[in-house]
Amino acid sequence: MDPHMDDQRMGRDEVIKGTDDDAIISKLSAVNLGYLDDPFVKHFVKRPSRRPPLINRGSYLRTRSLDTFAENFIRSGSVHSDGAKPGSSQTSGQTKKQIVSLGCGSDTRYFKLKTKGLTVHKYFEIDFQESTAKKAVVIKKNKAFTDVIADPDLKLGLGGTELYAKDYCLLSGDLREFTEVIVPKLMAQGFDTSLPTLFLSECVLIYIQPRDSDRIVEWVGTNMSASLFVLYEQINPTDAFGAMMLRNLRARRIELPGIHAYPSLKSQEERFTSRGWLAAKAIDMNNLHSSLTEGEMKRISGLEIFDEVEEWQMLASHYCVAWAYHVREDPRPAWDRQQMIKLLTLAVSG
Repeated sequence: MDPHMDDQRMGRDEVIKGTDDDAIISKLSAVNLGYLDDPFVKHFVKRPSRRPPLINRGSYLRTRSLDTFAENFIRSGSVHSDGAKPGSSQTSGQTKKQIVSLGCGSDTRYFKLKTKGLTVHKYFEIDFQESTAKKAVVIKKNKAFTDVIADPDLKLGLGGTELYAKDYCLLSGDLREFTEVIVPKLMAQGFDTSLPTLFLSECVLIYIQPRDSDRIVEWVGTNMSASLFVLYEQINPTDAFGAMMLRNLRARRIELPGIHAYPSLKSQEERFTSRGWLAAKAIDMNNLHSSLTEGEMKRISGLEIFDEVEEWQMLASHYCVAWAYHVREDPRPAWDRQQMIKLLTLAVSG
């Protein structure tokens, strides 16, 4: 690789890593004002800062939507193998599931879920080595985290950049090397392609080239017996607001290589359906906001003055949540395929 190109790539990577700091400060702002309940996020912020109401509401809705998908996925029930009789060992208990958080940053979702009694067979988090190193230190030295992990064999690995526990694994790696580096790391830590698995991408795939993000989607659809993929990212780059959004990001040296490949709700759905996924849906944040119950809307409206309604609607139309699910024709083990499809349908409609 050209040394100049290599330096440019490293510079872009550093900027991307920095976006996690901004996001986690915004999340803590929403937590401190009462939008969200998260006792863990404060451990990742050295200098708290109150964000404007527009940012607080966006952080709240972004976090709430992905939390809901994760909770519904865990609660979505069990699937038995073909021919298994009700009450047999094949149907007893909850179906084992996995969650993979791509570009996890300082995300605390594993800890929040587990404190609610919502657990999976294993929860994997993946990010750049520098990011996982910082996260591993925070987790290992804080009892708030180690008490939740509750594994006496919790250990650091790879020079302090990874963490391994019975139901939690923090792995370092570059998502642009997903099949050749990340997948072998997952397999080495007990990742099971036969288990229903939720893949989360919170403003992550949009930061890498479409050819690299497409490889991830294709690998999941081809190799997983049953999978649910949920992502959150920007859309609509070509209208006046979208163009301004991109200019503002570029002024901070932030590029979004994936936004022009998947610029609309329809194209977000097609990134999955064109690759054989069974179903996909994308909605913008205005749609999610309007789906809040009257009681929840009243609650968040009482937290701070919010009079930027038109600006919010414009901003929210440029962010979306997309989800898709797939069950292979020959899932292994031999799950009842229709039951597995029903399980994943429940996860996205619960």
